[in-house]
Amino acid sequence: MKRRWALGFSLLFVGACGGSLALRAAERGDLETLRGEIGRGERNARLSLGDAADLARAVASREIRAASPEVAVDRVRELRACAPELEIALVARMKKQDAGGAEAALALLEAGRLGEWDVRSFARSPDERWRAVGVRSLTRSEDRNARLQAARDPSPAVRRAAMHAIAEVDDPADAALAFDVARVDPDPMVRTDAVRVMGLLARAGADVATRLRDLYTSADDGVREDIGAAWASPAVFPNGGREALRVLLASGEGPGALSAAGAVLREPEIHDTEIEAGARAALARAIASGSRRNRLHAIAIAPLAPKPREAASAVAALISAVEKASSDEDFDVRIAALERLAGAEASSADRADAMKRLEALAGPGEDALAASRARLALANAGDTRVQAWIEQDLVSKEARVRLTAAFALVALGRASRGAPVLADEDVSVRMRGACALLLAARLGTPAAREPR
Repeated sequence: MKRRWALGFSLLFVGACGGSLALRAAERGDLETLRGEIGRGERNARLSLGDAADLARAVASREIRAASPEVAVDRVRELRACAPELEIALVARMKKQDAGGAEAALALLEAGRLGEWDVRSFARSPDERWRAVGVRSLTRSEDRNARLQAARDPSPAVRRAAMHAIAEVDDPADAALAFDVARVDPDPMVRTDAVRVMGLLARAGADVATRLRDLYTSADDGVREDIGAAWASPAVFPNGGREALRVLLASGEGPGALSAAGAVLREPEIHDTEIEAGARAALARAIASGSRRNRLHAIAIAPLAPKPREAASAVAALISAVEKASSDEDFDVRIAALERLAGAEASSADRADAMKRLEALAGPGEDALAASRARLALANAGDTRVQAWIEQDLVSKEARVRLTAAFALVALGRASRGAPVLADEDVSVRMRGACALLLAARLGTPAAREPR
């Protein structure tokens, strides 16, 4: 806590005594002045990634502080990925005993910026939002009865928090409870969390494969996805998961089979020729003839490179399916396939062809959103030639296009060039753009790729 106050004081000192005009405008919410100062900094090539991150922190912190209780939850959720960079503002928001304060506390807890002693007292709060925060901290052995009670709380948020706490404890005795919750809880997100808990508890010796198989038949698609992935986990696969996957991959289809296939091919500890071949066949089938949702899912998770010690022929059918999808009439399917073919896993010939076709889609045209999608795909592939087009999107009339442009500049290693979104009229664009810039600064951008 002393560290938080020290950091807060230093930030306040800089803002009050040494801050730039742009920083002061960001702190006041003066978007017009901020917009002008960002433009001036870009024209003079003086806006570094560090500068942009400072502005992003100021913009996001102000919105967290100023947001009304009705919208504060959405603001915090938009910024959750960069909670460590916004710790001071989130701690301040916690002091407001409203929904936004509870969401801020949850974001800090998940980011490891709060300890259990900071929030345990809230476990008995009459406010379900704060009660959920407190329940997340019930991870001691003596808290077991409190966790079980929370798993039956009237609030779905509290029940989800209980599942997260149970997962952290890793007690095999909780497997039966997790199974019951996954089977009968009325909230789909709670059921999904319970299935994930079951997969984790298998590491502690709980026998869950059979229970998951019993659950799969009557489960919804979301729960089936988690069951499929759980069967491929290292603890479950050799203890009943292999047999369940063999049946599912041979005859099943839909989100559960696709999730299972992706998990099998991602898991380095699985070395089973039959199961791996079944997983690739399931993905190829989905790409070729599945529903639109399943086709996009399969394209996104299909590995286009073989596992270590596998022959290149192992992925030939998958590559062929993605190549065929890259000419699909459905634009989203086509873009998704081209983006995979332009990625690092693809062969140099496939990559060059995909980049050329994406460039044709990314050029100026009537469909600004479609072009922005293609430009993002090229940015993800590292094509710096598209930067000028992306920067034009920062002034698009479409909020989604402006935000996509900021994400594309981050992917391209030109994050600071996306700073104009910090003065965007749309608050959601400002918040999500700010978080993207803060994450870029945290992860680092190669100096050679960041403009001077």
